Amino acid sequence: MPYSLSVQLRTWSALLLTVSLVACSSTTSEPQASQTSVPSTLPAAPSASHPLPSADRDPLVNVHENPPATVKESAPPASASEQPPVSSSPSVEAATMQPEETPDDAAPPAASFQKKSPSLAHLMLGQSDKEVVRRYGPPVEAYPLPGDDQAVEIWEYDGFSVGMNDKDSIVYVEISAEGIDTGIRGLSYGMQGSQAAELLGLSPDELTNALSVEVAGGWLKIDLDPDNQKVLSFKLLKGDL
Repeated sequence: MPYSLSVQLRTWSALLLTVSLVACSSTTSEPQASQTSVPSTLPAAPSASHPLPSADRDPLVNVHENPPATVKESAPPASASEQPPVSSSPSVEAATMQPEETPDDAAPPAASFQKKSPSLAHLMLGQSDKEVVRRYGPPVEAYPLPGDDQAVEIWEYDGFSVGMNDKDSIVYVEISAEGIDTGIRGLSYGMQGSQAAELLGLSPDELTNALSVEVAGGWLKIDLDPDNQKVLSFKLLKGDL
């Protein structure tokens, strides 16, 4: 009997020791599991105000195995001096620009003499003063024609003159110097009177110190030098002058 009781006591002691060891083992394993577990909620993306935590600050996060998502920062806008230049056509200052010559402003080619549509210096009888100014600009000098029944104002230019009536229409054109385009092919200041007469359709026996041809609306007259018979002036006049 005493032996049987002793065996039972040993058995119960062994069971109690085993239970204690199991309990201690369970208690010790719980912190380890909590330490190795990865938190279910990932940390927020790093920002300027919340920098990315390092391994020293939080050992629970393995930054090498699971790197956090990085935010791509946009480049700051380039300053005005760093921005590439915008290609554009070169600009020209208005002060250096020269007006292009238009076909209207350019002198038309000289034509043969026409009685039905006479002109001199590219001006025709009856044209307005605006046409004169458009082609040659304002006159150097202007004065009334003396001793005439009509009110005629003479506009003087370099080498030629234009007469305007009281309606601002051309009634008189005269070329009296070299270098002025007559507008009539082959006809020029200083040429021989015989050549001028031929261009006007006059016969040689009509050659005098003054050549005169009737044209539409008036007369075309040529004054010759009495000594050498060279042209001294061309005149286009309205018929009533």
